[in-house]
Amino acid sequence: MDNLKFYPYLTDDLMEKSGCMIEKFQFFYYPNDMEAPLRGEKKGVGVIKITDPLDMWSLAQDGITFKKKVSIAYPDFLFGAEGIACKNAEIGICIMWTNNRLTQTGLILPNSDITTAAGRTCYFEHTFNPGEVEGDLQLSVCLYVKKSASEILDGEEELMNEEGVTIGELDDIVVDFDSVNMEFPIEELYSDKEPLWWIEFSQWEDPKSLEKFTILATSYLMIFERLSEEDLQATRNDVGLEANSICSILHQFIGECNKTELRFESPEALLRTLQINLRAKLTEEDK
Repeated sequence: MDNLKFYPYLTDDLMEKSGCMIEKFQFFYYPNDMEAPLRGEKKGVGVIKITDPLDMWSLAQDGITFKKKVSIAYPDFLFGAEGIACKNAEIGICIMWTNNRLTQTGLILPNSDITTAAGRTCYFEHTFNPGEVEGDLQLSVCLYVKKSASEILDGEEELMNEEGVTIGELDDIVVDFDSVNMEFPIEELYSDKEPLWWIEFSQWEDPKSLEKFTILATSYLMIFERLSEEDLQATRNDVGLEANSICSILHQFIGECNKTELRFESPEALLRTLQINLRAKLTEEDK
């Protein structure tokens, strides 16, 4: 059901028609400020294992950097009734990342996004510092509605025109740093009162709660990011807010974030503090 969309979504045919060229993820680290490439070895469908040809790299000590190039030779084919966005809308390209081990998620925007007569090219480069990710990392290159169309033309009624909603996935990969997807914890249990086949499972993360956590954190981040500076200040300080308005509801939410204060100085700081508070709320719900 996760792949079911009720609006036109990017297809393989449309990717080919629009001339999408997606280069492979390249991974690096920087010993002594010198760029050193890492090797990605395929482990399965969409899963790679990272190794260092010099056998010196450590994720915990060195972190990891990736680079990615995405090109669309004929971006106009993505717009209009035969595409996935309205002609007057703006499509953004981003990379969504998820680290299941630490239950973290985030959004990476391109370092450069250039459109010329030859098409559109986005360059990504991002560093995960030591301790920011562990065990696994999912990277998904997505198209989303960056700016909705002010006017919907004939034939575009079925197209998604809501800012922030993904309308296509160009590439997706899972980086396995320590075979976390293949390993299971083993416990030895002794009991003279239970049958031989009796087994007891230790605490584990429910995938449904992980999905709920990821969706909630991303949704709140997008809502706060869409507020103007004036509306955000009014929301935080409860200035002239109408009852039951979006801003008043967000103000109430901010007041309920008692695990740590929400930080608005950057999207990364906001996402991190949202995650801390939502994780605490979900944990309380489970008790």
